[in-house]
Amino acid sequence: MKKVFLVILLVFFATALYAGTKVDPETIYGTTYSQAWRERADKTFGTPLMQFDLSGEFNAEGLYWKNKGLNSSDTFDTAYYRGYLNLFPKLKIENATVITKISMVHQEPWAQFAGTDNIDAASDLVNTTSKNENIAVERAYLHYDFAGTPGLFTEVGLMDGAWWGTTFADNMQGRWRVKLQHNKTPVGVLGALLEKDAEVGDTAGKVEDSEKDDYDAYAIYGVTKVGDIMIEPLIFYVHNSAFNRSAPGAGPGGTDVLLTGLDHGSNGIDIMYYALAFEGKLGPLGMEAELGLKDYTSEIIQHVFLPGTTTDAVPPSTIKNDYQEWGAYLNLWNNMDFGRLGGILAYGNWDKKGGPTKAGTGFDFRQDFKSNLILGDELGFGSATAEDLVGMTLIKPYIKEIKLMDKLTCSASFAYIMSNQKDSKYESATAWEGDAGVQYKLADNVAYFVDLGYANISFDSKGRPFGAPSEDPDPIWLLKHQILFTF
Repeated sequence: MKKVFLVILLVFFATALYAGTKVDPETIYGTTYSQAWRERADKTFGTPLMQFDLSGEFNAEGLYWKNKGLNSSDTFDTAYYRGYLNLFPKLKIENATVITKISMVHQEPWAQFAGTDNIDAASDLVNTTSKNENIAVERAYLHYDFAGTPGLFTEVGLMDGAWWGTTFADNMQGRWRVKLQHNKTPVGVLGALLEKDAEVGDTAGKVEDSEKDDYDAYAIYGVTKVGDIMIEPLIFYVHNSAFNRSAPGAGPGGTDVLLTGLDHGSNGIDIMYYALAFEGKLGPLGMEAELGLKDYTSEIIQHVFLPGTTTDAVPPSTIKNDYQEWGAYLNLWNNMDFGRLGGILAYGNWDKKGGPTKAGTGFDFRQDFKSNLILGDELGFGSATAEDLVGMTLIKPYIKEIKLMDKLTCSASFAYIMSNQKDSKYESATAWEGDAGVQYKLADNVAYFVDLGYANISFDSKGRPFGAPSEDPDPIWLLKHQILFTF
């Protein structure tokens, strides 16, 4: 597979270079290049010192749900398949390595219906709406090691972002970055980075203060060790003056309301994010923990438009608010003869006057944390935009890696969830979930999983406050099985 993919890349690049000889060598698409530039490109491509490496993973899974829609009665069954194929090619020449991630297929669910309601139309029976929808370069960056200083390197390009330490409060995704890191300082690892999430200012340079409307971020971080514990601090500053929370929507008296900071000024949202992660051992116990604090300063503009127009019905007003979201996570376990026995405690705060519009906001454990099979991984709980649990406390004892027989292991957990929210539909809400699963190792790099989850949600602890449903949903069931191939 590695050799086949390398041949494909070589043919692709060779074709691109050959095609370049068919145009004026001095001017390509209106840009003048020197002969030295062209020679450097050819020499780099032709070096015999190139090393190529390819890894990846393939996943396919089927899901069967009972009451995924959280109905209070007349629950429905639903079932579907989904899966992905990711490739991670690396191309290295001396101290420089180009690292990429190519998503060849990422389909959820398989064979979505697309088009009109005419199910007999052949054009409607397609897997995706675009032939190229499932092929994307999701990461592409250069890693360069400075030969004169062991441990010092820089990385430039589209790399993994939105993660730190443990998986708590993480949702790993692509971020354009410039990073400098030293792995061998006297105190351990030290690094800094610049991140560009959006370029939304006036690129023509004709609008005053347009640079203040960009979405920029800066961070410093480190990793050190004290005894058996790794300590990982992070300070991350985000300036998002182009914050745009909502499109025009129905407002009082038939008006349309738009909240935006995009006015070529310095307002918007500033975030100071502090994280401190710990990983290691406490005597006989394995341990990981993380503290996270997001300190927001927001200043946005509220426009009230005449119905069906973008004309201000009244002069725009400014909404200012300072608020915080913070959370804490602790996971302790002991590796016993029969497997691992552990417990998780996680907390997310709730600020009832937080958020840009003072409507209330809370700390989200985020997608990568996967509190439970259902509540956390597949269904968010705590807000309409929840990725995992928002403004909640999680208590979860678990067992895992229990060996039943050769190549067959199992796991199980029970979670109790309590709301920390005030003045919201989730005030005093509770939930519990039980999960169990087995894993069979078909080969060294192929595994088959079967997982079953059961969740129960209750809103009525205090008389169904602030728009909570009139009846609690019936229990939710999920049966999931999947096969994973890594290479």
